[in-house]
Amino acid sequence: MVLVANRQRLVWLPLRCVRRQIEVLLECSGYPGWDVGVHFVDNHAIQDLNRRYRMRDSPTDILSFPFHATQEPESFRAHAATEDDRNLGDMFLATPYIAHHCRANGESLASHLPVLLTHGLCHLMGYDHELDPDYQRMAAREREILRRLASHSAAIPI
Repeated sequence: MVLVANRQRLVWLPLRCVRRQIEVLLECSGYPGWDVGVHFVDNHAIQDLNRRYRMRDSPTDILSFPFHATQEPESFRAHAATEDDRNLGDMFLATPYIAHHCRANGESLASHLPVLLTHGLCHLMGYDHELDPDYQRMAAREREILRRLASHSAAIPI
């Protein structure tokens, strides 16, 4: 199940389209039917989360909280025997922060949101980008998912 919660009121979002896009991204990443929570929040809420969990007192675009602890990306998948195990975790996106970034870079929210959602999903799958080899592996996985999304006939634009 895909849970989409809009907890901010500064940026309008077509939530049905966003939900469908996340479902397609889950298919493209090999996790169809897995649970994921996507929470759209304001800059204050993301800053609070960033301060509490990353010790960084500033807003950011997205934070991901994986359900599974893993040493190796996607290694939990083999052990997800029950439906309760088919949970990737939660993502929090600061919609005003993202909208400001998009305006500053001449980019649309519709084109940038799938990139951020893919990035967040990769974190939920256990990828990270702290070290160069990890960054390269995560970036490759993101490109693969976005390539599949681009060729997916059911992808619904925002």
